[in-house]
Amino acid sequence: MQRYFLNQKSNQITGQDALHITKVMRMKTDDQVIVCYDQRCFLSSLIIDNSGVFFKEIQELEGYKTPYITLIQGLPKHPKNELVTKYATLFGASSILFIPMMRSIAKLDNEANKQKRLELIAKEAAELAHRFDVPSIHLLSSMKNVDWHDFDHVLLADENEKSMTLNEALPEVKSTMKIAVIIGPEGGITEQERDYFKSINAIAVSLGKNILPTELAALYALSYLSIKNT
Repeated sequence: MQRYFLNQKSNQITGQDALHITKVMRMKTDDQVIVCYDQRCFLSSLIIDNSGVFFKEIQELEGYKTPYITLIQGLPKHPKNELVTKYATLFGASSILFIPMMRSIAKLDNEANKQKRLELIAKEAAELAHRFDVPSIHLLSSMKNVDWHDFDHVLLADENEKSMTLNEALPEVKSTMKIAVIIGPEGGITEQERDYFKSINAIAVSLGKNILPTELAALYALSYLSIKNT
């Protein structure tokens, strides 16, 4: 069943979603969709007339609790940022921060347009995954703009770490936790960055014996956190 996210509570669906309903899906009055807002989703019945696309809520769907997971991604080359956004959304990230690191080849520019594009990708992925929310997307200029006190645990994927596994670093994952996962860009992280992450008490973890590309590395950690969620 088609799912649509609203920015706020309303009884009307507008913009591209309304066009998708009427022009692509060719839906009619009384057809049913799922409408989500404020991390709540409702089975809803459409009302379509000349003035627009409206809906009436029929039943609230039962939600589920997950930890708040922030993916902190070293800024990768385009279009890898789009792949990260799509698949991190599908695998349960609550928030995605793109931040240039010392080995980042890409640079931050035209941030407003890039963020708008990434937000659209996240929304479409959240609909596909039947999520109850859309992850927030942020483009930050520095790791120092992150408030590390917001997190209960900070995990750093580090290819130099050979022994500390995710299970050892975080053997239990609760839905009330706030967890940050740091992934370096192409080329990994530098010693200077390692020292910085140590200073904020990040736990360096191994993502297995194989070196993973930056655009896919987060999926290893997100999968683990999803499976371990209690």
